Amino acid sequence: MAFDATLGGSAANSYVDTTYADTYFAHTPYWNQWNEFSKTNREIALVQACAALETVSYAGTRCNPSTNDANAPQALAWPRSGASCDGVEASCAAIPKEIKDSQCLLALNLATNPEAITGPIGGGGGATAAGTYVSKQQLGDLVQEFSAYPTGETGGDSCIDCSTPGVIAKFPWLKGMLSCWADISTGSSSKVLLRVRS
Repeated sequence: MAFDATLGGSAANSYVDTTYADTYFAHTPYWNQWNEFSKTNREIALVQACAALETVSYAGTRCNPSTNDANAPQALAWPRSGASCDGVEASCAAIPKEIKDSQCLLALNLATNPEAITGPIGGGGGATAAGTYVSKQQLGDLVQEFSAYPTGETGGDSCIDCSTPGVIAKFPWLKGMLSCWADISTGSSSKVLLRVRS
């Protein structure tokens, strides 16, 4: 799968392109850290960050059809319509700055530590709560696959709060950054669980 940041595209796997991310980081104290990564690794981190943000429930409705194929839906949750946040209306022609900036900062965290949310590739195995985990990540061609834990598995490890998406549980600052665009209070769309060891 190739890196694709087409706005509303049928095969998009990132809300932002590397130019947006580079510009964002150029005006932050994190530029040197971001700049250490190759363009390919930046794209991989952006795809991984976008996949994690896709587990969050958002206000409004996904725009449809995609911008590049009238017979296919858009691949990602953004852009959306039918929602507003702090006086700004969601539009099928743009993705809110808060969403894009959240993806950039999350990408930096995941470029630094690719297992920050999911743990080692293959998940934790036996003692995890029912849910999903990243079962495969691949650098070449940007592959990421999700698998479900068997229903009813129990053990010493569990999610912090099973109604909270794992990305929010791991990076609570995202809740503030996503602002009122995200519907995190219900947690009904949680798809990725955070495993914690005591």
